[in-house]
Amino acid sequence: MKRGHSNRPAEAGRSVTLEERGQGGSRNRGKRAGRRFCWPRPGRLPAARRETLPARSDGIKGVLLRCTSQLINAVRLRKLSGHRQRIAQSRAVLHAVRQFKGDGYAARCLVYLRRVDPLVFEEVVLSALEDAGMLVLRNRSYTGDGGIDGQVWIPGRGWYAVQSKRYYGHIDHHHVADFGAALRERGYGAGLFLHTGRSGAAVYPHLAQGKIVLVSGTSLLQLVLGRCLEEAVWN
Repeated sequence: MKRGHSNRPAEAGRSVTLEERGQGGSRNRGKRAGRRFCWPRPGRLPAARRETLPARSDGIKGVLLRCTSQLINAVRLRKLSGHRQRIAQSRAVLHAVRQFKGDGYAARCLVYLRRVDPLVFEEVVLSALEDAGMLVLRNRSYTGDGGIDGQVWIPGRGWYAVQSKRYYGHIDHHHVADFGAALRERGYGAGLFLHTGRSGAAVYPHLAQGKIVLVSGTSLLQLVLGRCLEEAVWN
């Protein structure tokens, strides 16, 4: 099991917004019709540290990028049966959590993700990025990767390294610092650090230093359930 992954047992077409999903997937009419979900404004850091990350490809462009990504990885991983099996499992995980609706669906989703095998969870994140219409390069090895689980091309931003961690409680800020060091050593311009836990104030100083975008909580749910990663993040 990779460092930073918790093995503590957890307690038990059209993108649907988180707001609609919490209401049982129903579509409101009138004033709310077509309204996009907006992130709650974080109060932990000054507003100047808040940045928008447009990261979704819609329409034909998104379909082409997703299909291209799947084809490239199918060719690169064609002889790696273990990788192909985990990617298939990641698709099954995404299908399962996207069926959650009604009260408490977000908490159930996070609990479910925390119980997923850590290597499968890495593939879940990459598959979710792929579903959002982004080009993904999956690693051909789960070890010796320097803490980088894959790469993603974000429209308008370029290539980002990806690291995914399952946490039950607060994350270890040293993991974020190590990720930033890996980005510098390997020549990446920026990275996405995605996790299922709580961030904590000690994490944030490492983000700007390492050019890291933190994806957790609501932003992680919007990626996994809503197939997009396009609102406010901290970096």
